[in-house]
Amino acid sequence: MVSIPLPHDAALEARLDGTLGFDAVVVCHPHPAFGGRMDTPLVAALARGFVDAGLAALRFHYRGIEGSTGTATGGLEEHEDVLAAHRWLHEQGAARIAWVGYSFGALMALRALEQARPAAYVGVALPTGIVAAEPARIAQLQRAPARAPTLFLTGSKDPLSDPALMTQWVETKCIEIVAGESHSFTHEGTRRIVSRAVGFVRDALTP
Repeated sequence: MVSIPLPHDAALEARLDGTLGFDAVVVCHPHPAFGGRMDTPLVAALARGFVDAGLAALRFHYRGIEGSTGTATGGLEEHEDVLAAHRWLHEQGAARIAWVGYSFGALMALRALEQARPAAYVGVALPTGIVAAEPARIAQLQRAPARAPTLFLTGSKDPLSDPALMTQWVETKCIEIVAGESHSFTHEGTRRIVSRAVGFVRDALTP
């Protein structure tokens, strides 16, 4: 485990998998109020996939969750945790850092894109219902491809991440639909998500 500093003497509990070098990935977990943690199966599978591909993977608990100190804000400030993880990796020597988020994690990483430029961004099962309630979030979605190479992955049967809405907001070349999958992915769906996310990030990091 590692500790990532936040303002006001708070810190994020985090786990670094793999050997930290020039390239690394921040993997962001789903909403903690619904059980999201850095050991959520898809989050852990993504970290393993990146490590197997030769990249370091950093997972963390948002502020106020598990061993992370500070106060949880339900999404008002958690995007700053993504930025803190990015800064920490950079300070440890990583020069190219990609972000991959699942559900709420995809939303927080998307919001953080307004303040930093990762080497790539992958949003898995982005919760479109939340986005649609706030026009500013739709604008963030539309700006994402200009901020970093961007890929959205969503299940065809996901009631929380509507592919039809995604295609109204984002260029279709940035969206891939995983047939037959819902918001919680099956074993096969997890394998496909990990394979595509790792491939996309590796392509983005290739000089």
